[in-house]
Amino acid sequence: MESAEKEEISVEDEAVDKSIFKDCSKIAFYRRQKQLLSKKSTYRALLDSVTTGKDSARFQIINEPAKVPLLAEVCGIEGNIFRLKINEEIPLKPRYEVPDVLTSKLTTVRLTSCPGDTGSLVLASGKGDLKCHITANPFKVDLVSEEEVVMSINSLGQLYFEQLQISPKQSRATKKNEEDASIDTTQVLPPLVWISLCMVLSISTESRNMLNHTNLKTQGPTPSDVFKQYSYLTGTQAMPPLFSLGYHQCRWNYEDEQDVKAVDAGFDEHNIPYDVMWLDIEHTEGKRYFTWDKKRFPNPKRMQDLLRNKKRKLVVISDPHIKVDPNYSVYAKAKEQGFFVRNHEGGDFEGVCWPGLSSYLDFTNPKVREWYSSLFAFSVYQGSTDILYIWNDMNEPSVFKGPEQTMQKNAIHHGNWEHRELHNIYGFYQQMATTEGLIQRSKGKERPFVLTRSFFAGSQKYGAVWTGDNTAEWSYLKISIPMLLTLSVTGISFCGADVGGFIGDPEAELLVRWYQAGAYQPFFRGHATMNTKRREPWLFGEEHTRLIREAIRERYTLLPYWYSLFYSAHVASQPVMRPLWVEFPNELETFSVEDEYMLGSALLVHPVTEPKATVVDVFLPGSSEIWYDSKTFAHWKGACTIKIPVTLDAIPVFQRGGSVVPVKTTIGRSTGFMTDSPYGLRVALSTKGSAMGEFYLDDGHSFQYLHQKQFLHRKFSFSSGVLTNSCADERGHYPSNCVVEQILVLGLKKQPSSVTAHSADGSTQPVAFKYHATTSTLNLEKLSLNIGADWKVHIQ
Repeated sequence: MESAEKEEISVEDEAVDKSIFKDCSKIAFYRRQKQLLSKKSTYRALLDSVTTGKDSARFQIINEPAKVPLLAEVCGIEGNIFRLKINEEIPLKPRYEVPDVLTSKLTTVRLTSCPGDTGSLVLASGKGDLKCHITANPFKVDLVSEEEVVMSINSLGQLYFEQLQISPKQSRATKKNEEDASIDTTQVLPPLVWISLCMVLSISTESRNMLNHTNLKTQGPTPSDVFKQYSYLTGTQAMPPLFSLGYHQCRWNYEDEQDVKAVDAGFDEHNIPYDVMWLDIEHTEGKRYFTWDKKRFPNPKRMQDLLRNKKRKLVVISDPHIKVDPNYSVYAKAKEQGFFVRNHEGGDFEGVCWPGLSSYLDFTNPKVREWYSSLFAFSVYQGSTDILYIWNDMNEPSVFKGPEQTMQKNAIHHGNWEHRELHNIYGFYQQMATTEGLIQRSKGKERPFVLTRSFFAGSQKYGAVWTGDNTAEWSYLKISIPMLLTLSVTGISFCGADVGGFIGDPEAELLVRWYQAGAYQPFFRGHATMNTKRREPWLFGEEHTRLIREAIRERYTLLPYWYSLFYSAHVASQPVMRPLWVEFPNELETFSVEDEYMLGSALLVHPVTEPKATVVDVFLPGSSEIWYDSKTFAHWKGACTIKIPVTLDAIPVFQRGGSVVPVKTTIGRSTGFMTDSPYGLRVALSTKGSAMGEFYLDDGHSFQYLHQKQFLHRKFSFSSGVLTNSCADERGHYPSNCVVEQILVLGLKKQPSSVTAHSADGSTQPVAFKYHATTSTLNLEKLSLNIGADWKVHIQ
């Protein structure tokens, strides 16, 4: 035990040693790339070599100096999509092509050749207006929509395709200076491939409102079209269980069952809602996943029953490294079946991670994934229950004594592929297996929740992602916004950054600002490492507790809107958290904004990311838009930057004119306690006096919305003084006794003389109302309008 403890301490020290990481100048592959790309390459397409098949066209590309041909293939895919693949005609070995990312439903379409200019080839799919123009010399591919080029491939003439080569024999002295020479014994040098992709944009300048604004006209698909195309290829965001959109409380580590009980009680005592308690690696027996520390957590089911009684959940960690211990059943069974990544000599790869010496499950092997999924069965994972969900961490994979804290490039995976080929997809496969395991344990009935640190294209199908270990500094709060926006536009809507910073102790002001920002980010979790001070929300004084409580409660107020946005992401591929340019692609100013963003199409959020800020500059886009402050109801026209005074009480949030946002009017201790609580509608009128919005509801946890169409999808519209609730999807049916009890109308120019509610059965009832002339707001209260029924409210 003494040696194990000493090893663990050294592991932890190395885990935070950043000096072992290389910069670009120390990487041979990068140096070679820089030299090659400084030279202009000359490739031409041999169009007389074109052959067309059922669903693709093939032709040769040749580099003039080398005279070595490459094979290009253009495929047409349903949905106005072209796929270009370039490879060697006769490579020394096959190149790794990423499996399991593209959805199996892709349908290819036959390509036809169209008349083109001399020295060019034009391919069309017969469906959609997109055409593929191939220029022979110099080689270039243009995607053309309505006679406008929307994307150009190799227009800069920088294509470089390095062919696979046998690694030359080198002396020990020479190898010493090469990248990872001591551990990299590959026989085929890793190739360098480079090609440029350019978007085409038409920019014009026009005068508006006596000010010069640059207006961007985009040709081709809209941002929404691109998101749909991408999700058609890689899948949409999984529909999350409702509880996972609440607040998550995490720490490395909550000490024992009593600690969990005390923290859970603290939220209730301070009237702060939360949904999920998290346990890090210390909950296990010596960092052995799928086990419990018998002293700290002697009765994990009792602990889970405590949470269940408050309709809360538990998330525990499960990493890819498995402690080398013949008495540990997970290790013994995996070793017996050959389920670990191998080293280059053929034995099991062993590296150092949290448990000490560890082997790493080869998740690229389908049999390993199938076996790993089976470990989550209640009969196998002793002490687990149906409220336990999973967190995949360290799955880059992290190896403390490996090169740059990861696995050697020449470690061997399933199919005899080297780790260098599939490093980036390793974590994707662990999350896939974990998600499948949680679905299997419920016999396909319940939606899983799995958070992962490492991810890949298509990871959105399997759950949530967070940005990894951050630091309790203002700069990390600030950079979390562009990081999450980047993830969002690449298909991963369920993303977030650890509130407060994982490393370090945040000052009270920073912590409050982080909670305020996190409340408006898709995944909302507070987390901290073990050597930080405890920072549960009530530990920073009564005033800061109040501010954090308000931020978290605002998150729960907006849960109906959040859930509706996730449904839109799930079925229509629309990001939950959006850069401004997604909603306003014709305004050039929006492309440089990364300190504010849209939630759906209705809310604009500008977190405060500077200490002691008293005012922030907020850009409100859209020359024809009107924006309402969500707290004061003050309004501004769009296409301008305004200065907003700020105190520590709140951050600037604006509702877009023309939108309807559904909210909860009563907050419970967790989402489970809010199932039957009433709704409110925040109706913000456009400059034309109209508004629209949507609402989605199901049971919040099962797949019945998918298999049995048990859901409600409603549409709210306001026009000519009438607010209407109607069905947005006739396929869905889900009984709900919940009512809309409040309606707030922003931007109503004059006081109404009467307000009446009209039900589908023809009955009419007067509605009590309050009109505030100073803020142009109308408040309707004590309503009882069923959320799932057709009705109208007339304002006269």
